[in-house]
Amino acid sequence: MDENKTKTLAPIQEYALVPANPRVQKLATRLHWKPQTAIARIQRALPALIEQQIYLALAGDFGILPESMAKLLRLYLGHKELEIEDLNPRLVGRNITHSRFDSFAEFLRECMNLLRIISREYSAFSLSVEQAGFIVLHYGTDNPELLIEMVDTNLEEMCEVLGVSNKHAYSVCMRLCIWLVVSKVIPENRRRGHTDALDITDFLEMSSVRRHQLRRALSQEVPDYLSADSDELRGYEALDLLKREGVI
Repeated sequence: MDENKTKTLAPIQEYALVPANPRVQKLATRLHWKPQTAIARIQRALPALIEQQIYLALAGDFGILPESMAKLLRLYLGHKELEIEDLNPRLVGRNITHSRFDSFAEFLRECMNLLRIISREYSAFSLSVEQAGFIVLHYGTDNPELLIEMVDTNLEEMCEVLGVSNKHAYSVCMRLCIWLVVSKVIPENRRRGHTDALDITDFLEMSSVRRHQLRRALSQEVPDYLSADSDELRGYEALDLLKREGVI
């Protein structure tokens, strides 16, 4: 038999990063890329083989950018990449099991749930994937949208505290306030050992020095207000899909 024909008939690994893989082709079509471009982007964003396979299992149906998945993986798991052993729960106590993958899957699901809530209830405002990750990571998986609700309800006061001009459109005020809270207030609270603010009084009681620092950050830095990937994750149940796809 002709060698090339044999290669054509050989079964393709379901999650192999090769141009002939239907999953790669489906993903490339969805993202308007060539298959070779999709492979290069995945490999560059997700060097770990198991993370590439998990991504490929998800992205064909939902168009998640590999860079977005990488941001959430590194935000939650740090620099230690997922390995095949991380898919299996391990015993950490009496009748208590834990797996790094299950833990990340819950985090991922809540990030996407938060993005879905924002897209549904705040049509003039959007979060980036990384902002959603920071909010879920620091405020927990129980109602992380409470931060958004607090800023929305007290937007005029929040703008005054954070130095955001009320002359901006509502969507810009929301994005700027959330950016300052997520990028500046939360990390500083953690460094000082303080709890994360969820009440307007926590911000109104902020010292004049802290207010000046936040306003200085706003004047010197240009945040990326627009999210290129929040819609891609909307309505997606990560763990359920992974189970259906046979990844776990």
